[in-house]
Amino acid sequence: MKYTLMSERPTESRAGDILLLPIAAIAFWTLAYQLVLVLRWPAKTITWCFLAMCIVGFFLLGRLWKKTKVNSRKYYRFHLSHVLLVVLGTVYAITVLFVRRPNQDDVVYFHRALTQLLDLNQPIYLRQTSVDMDAAAFSPVHLATSYEMLMAFFGHYLRIDPLYFYQVVGHAFAAFSLPFVFYWCARIFGLHRWVAAIGALLGMGFLLMADESPLGALLGAGFPLIAGQSLASINTAGMLGFATVSGYMWQGKPIVWILFLPIGLALTYRFLDRGNRSDIVWLTLLGIAGVGLSNPALYSIPAVIGCSWIAFLMVELIQRKRQLDFQTQIRRGLLLIIPMIYPIGILALLALNIIPKPIDTRMYGPTSMPWREAMDYVIGGPTEHLRDVVLMIVVPLLIVRGRNGLFLFFYLCAVWLLCLNPLLAPWWMKNIFAYTYFRLIYLLQLPLLCTLVAAAGARLAHLSSPLKDRVITALALSAVIVSFFYTYRGVSILPRDPKLGIGWKSPGERQLLPANVAFAKAAGSYIAHTKLLAPNWTASCELPLLFPEMKVVAPRLVSHYFSNAGNAEEGILRRQAQAFIEEDNSENPKRFQLLESKFLKVIETGRANAVAVPEAESQRVLATLQSIDPRWHRVLEAGGLVLLLPGKQSTSG
Repeated sequence: MKYTLMSERPTESRAGDILLLPIAAIAFWTLAYQLVLVLRWPAKTITWCFLAMCIVGFFLLGRLWKKTKVNSRKYYRFHLSHVLLVVLGTVYAITVLFVRRPNQDDVVYFHRALTQLLDLNQPIYLRQTSVDMDAAAFSPVHLATSYEMLMAFFGHYLRIDPLYFYQVVGHAFAAFSLPFVFYWCARIFGLHRWVAAIGALLGMGFLLMADESPLGALLGAGFPLIAGQSLASINTAGMLGFATVSGYMWQGKPIVWILFLPIGLALTYRFLDRGNRSDIVWLTLLGIAGVGLSNPALYSIPAVIGCSWIAFLMVELIQRKRQLDFQTQIRRGLLLIIPMIYPIGILALLALNIIPKPIDTRMYGPTSMPWREAMDYVIGGPTEHLRDVVLMIVVPLLIVRGRNGLFLFFYLCAVWLLCLNPLLAPWWMKNIFAYTYFRLIYLLQLPLLCTLVAAAGARLAHLSSPLKDRVITALALSAVIVSFFYTYRGVSILPRDPKLGIGWKSPGERQLLPANVAFAKAAGSYIAHTKLLAPNWTASCELPLLFPEMKVVAPRLVSHYFSNAGNAEEGILRRQAQAFIEEDNSENPKRFQLLESKFLKVIETGRANAVAVPEAESQRVLATLQSIDPRWHRVLEAGGLVLLLPGKQSTSG
């Protein structure tokens, strides 16, 4: 029998679906969480609902799995290439344990889960948990995401610090699964075992290539570096590229973009090619789990499914020698509506305002922005654009080729036509907000294309192939290599700014700035139950994660929270008081007097009973505090911050 290293049709056996079991578990957790959320049951009942759904769900999946086994050869069989995957996953998981990439979004996502653990007998919190007054949650859709609560509950029941479990253990698990996802998808697109395993290495290599702008890796502390600068003067090219966001895979959005979207693409292709009804079940679970991870899944997973169906239809039109069986394709296309019901249903509830829309959406940015600027956020500069064009043309048509390659090429064309078309961009921006339009670029799945580059090696090694085919493959591979040579800007995991604390860490440390950790250790006994006024992009973002019972006077997005609670003046007041401790505006007397009056109001009304201020501003702020109460004093200094408290003088500082 003639041996080939490439297959025109999906080659992965049904045993490879073991990879999908964690997705099923996340889907069951999401359903349990949202059931408890809607019925307003105590939060602790999520666990029991989840266990019940797992027992029933995995029993039904087991029966479905047996029905898909044609013979014993379909069951899992060990292959040496799997050892390479385990090594790759282990090395990558260990590596991320040593990389520090704090992200200020964590307080938005995870504080509610930490606060919920303090009172599991209460229903799931629907309001903002980091302030001492009634304020709205970040967004109604965010309340539907269950991933953060899952990580918090796991840490709680396993007796592991929930924040550590979320930021470190969850990150390591996602990193470990990365090569297996690339391998499984590559197998579906025709690559044989060793080729797919080597391709997984190439896909991971793409994520290790640093993006042009380092700003994305500085989200934990980089805001002061660009404060006061015009947007045009800031280099945002590649700021949110694949390599950058892959460094934050403890959060739901990167998991959807890096892991779930390629799985959705491969599953849809396998269903359209084979018509296995079990793939509809997996796609449905993928959609539910994606919603539980992050709200971009509401539109990105349906977009993957829809663009895949268009691509497959185009392949059938081109390759079929006999008349196209439109009835079969339409029937399968209609079945693909099933996985889209859940995410699109939530979008419909939002559109009908059954899930209440935010009152004030200014925080989400304008309704439009330049199309090219949005593209550059992910793709990068001109050289990166050229590299990605080479990938999107060369890999499907000249390296993968055949039916699989045509499908990938038409899928990319469908994404550009329906999602990334500059003529349709205003419609997308109007419905998902302009500053989130860049999220559609992750549909291109460039890391998966890099994984499939390994097919070139298979074709070159197949000496029985015609010389012309090998020459074309060699030229295509050379074009890809040259394009990457000119876009190489270093390794994405290497330290970006050690002075800010963005660099290496020990495996036992959380994803927090060292300065904030130092301040928390020194001041914890003083601030654990206070109402703390602290700087915006540092302490007020991370200290609440370490002290969930502490209330922060002006968290990040404070104006947004209070505005959507119908109390916009409160948010403005708190933000102005925060601005007073962050900066000295004495050169602008009117602004200085305004900020000082707001600061004094916050203190006098009891909104804040502790202040953490940068060392450079400590004397000025302390003098202002002592003007209304001479008992305010300097307690201690740590991590570049000075803690100011009222009351008796402390001797421990």
